[in-house]
Amino acid sequence: MVNRKFLGLLCDLDGTLADSEPLHCQAWLDTLSEEFGIHYDAHWFEQWIGTSDKVLARHEVEVDGLPITVEELIAKKQKRYHDAVATDGRTFTGVDEALGRVVAAGFPLAIATNSGRKDADVMIAAARLERFTPISVTASDVEHMKPAPDIYLLAAERLGLPADQCIAIEDSGPGGEAARAAGCYLIGLTDKVKGADERMDDNAGAILRALELLERVPAPRG
Repeated sequence: MVNRKFLGLLCDLDGTLADSEPLHCQAWLDTLSEEFGIHYDAHWFEQWIGTSDKVLARHEVEVDGLPITVEELIAKKQKRYHDAVATDGRTFTGVDEALGRVVAAGFPLAIATNSGRKDADVMIAAARLERFTPISVTASDVEHMKPAPDIYLLAAERLGLPADQCIAIEDSGPGGEAARAAGCYLIGLTDKVKGADERMDDNAGAILRALELLERVPAPRG
């Protein structure tokens, strides 16, 4: 039984609120194939879910010896990703309604993502997530990205709350590790999230479960 008082909700973006991982994947596959003749598939991309463009780009430049800088490679991928988001950027089914219920109940919400600021802002705008919160923390805003706790700690701080009074929802291993390290109560969406306090397979259902926990009054001690 959960007997803690929770006051805020922190949500990952890609794969949690937004159905954007396939767009990131295709942007990377197309960039590497069309620009450099390197052919990977979606299975290869799975290992990078929850990390950042910088981590993946650095690996490709160093391991595959690409004749380009990390920053230039990221820019090529981002162009393809942003074009895709403009036409196909959306939240998962039921997420908008669930977030609306959280906001209507008066609980503060922040987005906590390992995406860089440019990618995050493009998706937030396309999915109209600013309807629910003006607060987002990205990998560009901290020194150490997930799996370090920095993104979640800063997101909680911007809500004016300690992280241990926040619920986090995550779909990736690095994200779950970051949320746990920050002290959040963690709802995991996939098997990649190790040590979650709860597991939900449905993205909207996880948000509604978080709302249940937010509305719960802890039993008196003693």
